[in-house]
Amino acid sequence: MKVDLDRRLVFPDIIQTNLRPDILIWSTQGKKMVMVELTVPWEERCEEAFERKKGKYEELAGDIRALGWSVLVFPVEIGCKGFPAHSTWRIFAALSVKDRDRKAALDRLSRTAEKSSSWLWCQQDMKWKLSTDGQ
Repeated sequence: MKVDLDRRLVFPDIIQTNLRPDILIWSTQGKKMVMVELTVPWEERCEEAFERKKGKYEELAGDIRALGWSVLVFPVEIGCKGFPAHSTWRIFAALSVKDRDRKAALDRLSRTAEKSSSWLWCQQDMKWKLSTDGQ
């Protein structure tokens, strides 16, 4: 499993691509892969964000399937006010996250999305320095 947290995720040597999902889980032995792309849009735009991210990874997933792999792509949206979209429930069901574990994960996701959105809102007048060194 790889997660795009501290630095840019590097896709495994299965295929060459410039796409970088937020979370990548794979089994070389079982030839199975799960790609997760998280988006935090306005609640009213969750479905639009889902379709956009789904389309973004469609071709890559097809190319990996052509190599004999089983691939699941999960665009996941948590609204900027902390509302988990339907896609959040779908990924938990597919990964068999249930009951207390699901509730705890939803609570953390919701709180984190809300806090992050609030922080960004408070920074709206700040002048951002763009990095040119890839970081």
